[in-house]
Amino acid sequence: MDPKVLDGTERTRGRYHVSNIGHPLIAAAVFWVLPAAGIWLGCGDQRSHGGSSNQNNVNWTPVVLDPGEFTYELTESPQGLPLWTTSSTHKVVTNERPPDDSRSGLTLFAARNEFEPVQLLMGPGSGGVTVQVEPFSDLGAGQRVNLAQIGYESGWAEHLLPVTNGDHIALSDDRPEGLWITVYVPPNAPAGNHETTLTLTPDGGAAVTIPIRLTVFDFALPDRVGFATQLNVSISDLIPEGGTVDDAKAMLLRHRFTPKSVTWPSGFRWNITWDNPKSTDRCETFWDEPDEPDAYAIRWLAPRYMLGKDWIGEGFPNAMIFQFVDNSTPRPATFCGIDRGDQYGTTAYNAKWSQFLTALQAYLDDHGLLEKAYYYVQNEPQDAADAKLAAYLCRLTKAAAPNLRIAISEEPKPEIAEDPEGGCGYDVWIAHVRAYRQDYAWKRQQDFGEQVWFYSLDQDPDPYFNPTRIDAQGMNQRIIPWVAWHYRASGWAYYDFGRFFDGPRPTIRAELFREGFEDYEYLLLAAGGPPHVDEANPLDSTVDSAASSLTSWTRNADALMVLRRELGRYIEGSRSTLPVLEIQGSNRPRGAYSINFQDPAGQPTADPLVVDATTYLKVGWQPWNDQDELGWYGEHVTDPSIALYGYDDTAGYSEVQKSYLYDDYGRDSLFEFGIENGRYLVTVGVGRPARGYPNDPHNVTIEGQDVLHDWVTTDSEPVHEATAMVDLTDSRLSVEFGGRSDLTGDWAYTFAAYLWVEPVE
Repeated sequence: MDPKVLDGTERTRGRYHVSNIGHPLIAAAVFWVLPAAGIWLGCGDQRSHGGSSNQNNVNWTPVVLDPGEFTYELTESPQGLPLWTTSSTHKVVTNERPPDDSRSGLTLFAARNEFEPVQLLMGPGSGGVTVQVEPFSDLGAGQRVNLAQIGYESGWAEHLLPVTNGDHIALSDDRPEGLWITVYVPPNAPAGNHETTLTLTPDGGAAVTIPIRLTVFDFALPDRVGFATQLNVSISDLIPEGGTVDDAKAMLLRHRFTPKSVTWPSGFRWNITWDNPKSTDRCETFWDEPDEPDAYAIRWLAPRYMLGKDWIGEGFPNAMIFQFVDNSTPRPATFCGIDRGDQYGTTAYNAKWSQFLTALQAYLDDHGLLEKAYYYVQNEPQDAADAKLAAYLCRLTKAAAPNLRIAISEEPKPEIAEDPEGGCGYDVWIAHVRAYRQDYAWKRQQDFGEQVWFYSLDQDPDPYFNPTRIDAQGMNQRIIPWVAWHYRASGWAYYDFGRFFDGPRPTIRAELFREGFEDYEYLLLAAGGPPHVDEANPLDSTVDSAASSLTSWTRNADALMVLRRELGRYIEGSRSTLPVLEIQGSNRPRGAYSINFQDPAGQPTADPLVVDATTYLKVGWQPWNDQDELGWYGEHVTDPSIALYGYDDTAGYSEVQKSYLYDDYGRDSLFEFGIENGRYLVTVGVGRPARGYPNDPHNVTIEGQDVLHDWVTTDSEPVHEATAMVDLTDSRLSVEFGGRSDLTGDWAYTFAAYLWVEPVE
């Protein structure tokens, strides 16, 4: 259904046809507004947002965040020393102070075989305290209660220094000092409520006893890791003093992290298993280092760490067996004494390389390793020539080893998968979050069973998650698997994961990655398995209430804690409906609002701005702030040379159509508007009256619904509007403008003109 084309008239009370064109694999939902009764009649299926449902015969109901449930001052605080807590996913900054709410003790919720942290903040205050924590008396063998002192970097909580019973912690008069308490719930722990105590003894004062209350859900997280990762980290740097390689790898597996080098200190590279001078039949027979001691031989390391043989559970879930030489060189220059020539290789070189791949696949298959192994073929093809090479290497590999999984750092794209010389798709596409194109990715996943993993870069701007930044909140780490579920991605990769460790010790950011990866296990258990692109999943409404797109996800750490807790109750059976997050947090009452996107100091200059008896709020490129409860997230929001305004004094158009704002680089920007929860009809106007932009298709999503997808404006139809109905549950209306176009493959202008928000009873 085409969005309404503006013709200079305003919408009045009457009958309107609205199309939800959001989810590409779900039939459009069509609604008619009947003015006499104010009733919605609908057909079709919507996957996302709010309310209650029996989608796939599973009901879901809202859970409401109590703002003081996870962030409060402890009633046990002694005189002169405030003790307080906040969600572990909330990274504390040095200027934070105790909240107004107060409650007793510390509270945790966890499944069996799960790690769960909680943080206790002390002060600001003077002197110091001595720390003592007791184990839970009835949690069973294998439990752990570990303490660490929180250290700051650039004013943000980041580092974790181990603390043992009896240690003394100095307090500060200008910042809170913190304790990070991590509880491990063993697989045999009884379900239900458990309690232990943390004792703080201030210098010269009486001991303060703080209860730690733990609720154990009646289920266990599996040993097998459900969310794939490809993390470039030096395992040798993670070996603790006096420890072993096993210690480092066990720490990674407990965090549900998968390093690139699962089998370090050996691997399946060509110069180890094939073109190895030590081999007794070099370049003819697969060589698994029978002359090496176990701890250095791939014959021993592979089954141990890939399958968990004589080690832990099922081992790591994936294993990169080898990768490209460097970004511009997929294969070695010389192989088995044969020069490669150009990147496509000579006939002799390719024959020998193919022989190696065939032998590699046979070895992996014979030893039960094939399911987990993958060959990382190429990194970030830069142009059409690189894409053509990627397609060629795909065909070459699949011809020699058709069952060997192959991966590439690139979003699924037809330039590779549909190369004219022969189509070939990668088993794992590792897509940069800003380049990911859902439509084509889902087509590949549905038609060929390929996987998509995401990866992040240091420069990823708001409103995307960026887990690399120390000076950003912890939701940037924890939300990744939730966003991945929404897009049917099944993993995440990062090229420099060592930065999330202090030597062998994980930082807070590393701990929050684990929290998110454990969340994904909850999602899998609640849904009974992973989601598929060709079907809606009962859990989608739960996930979408926290993360409805790559750029629209909750920044509220306490809210996610509530959702995860209620999901745990659903899995164990103490809750009968799936939870959907509801955040009551706006001071803007439910009602009708009209926003004109313009230069607040420019045209139109009328103040107040009234168009056809409707008063508009003027909004420019202001970053989101809590006081106004509106604003933007985006790469260039604060750069006036890129975040631009326009006004086209063109006859036949209203003032709100004439004025607009846009990102001059075409980057995606997220506008949020705080408002009381409920059902709303939301209309967005885009374009500029003076001219169309056929080479810059417009893109707009409203609460995750793709209402304008690559919409082409022309000189004859330079402006458009689109409408969606949303059930708002987080007290923030989210509308995203701009981004990369699927049609052009490049960033494209989207001119944001106005926004109407109308309540629907």
